[in-house]
Amino acid sequence: MNKPRELTEEEVRERFLDHLWVMIDYWAAEGERDRKPRRDSLEGLAFSLLAALDGEAADLPGFIVAPHPHPDDKAFRRDNGEDWFPSNHKLDSKIKADIAGVLHELFYSRNPRRKKNETAAET
Repeated sequence: MNKPRELTEEEVRERFLDHLWVMIDYWAAEGERDRKPRRDSLEGLAFSLLAALDGEAADLPGFIVAPHPHPDDKAFRRDNGEDWFPSNHKLDSKIKADIAGVLHELFYSRNPRRKKNETAAET
């Protein structure tokens, strides 16, 4: 048996994305079973995502969610008479396993139905 260890950034990202797919399947089935309006299922999915970020999902911890604007954002917005988001760049080297930035790019690759279809095609 392997010795317990800290998860890698990639493993944390995969677990988070896998949890999203579980929630998608749950709310899709819930809507079909109860014949709920699509908006109710979408609201349920959004709530589940927020609960996961807040640390209320059984297999996930809470996540740090803070603005991380482009370094030029403050000057650009100020020059255009707009308010700007706070910067957290000073924390970049201190935060472990920051999974943000590529979640949208990896989202579909973690789709369990896609994985199942790829496995079936290989056999």
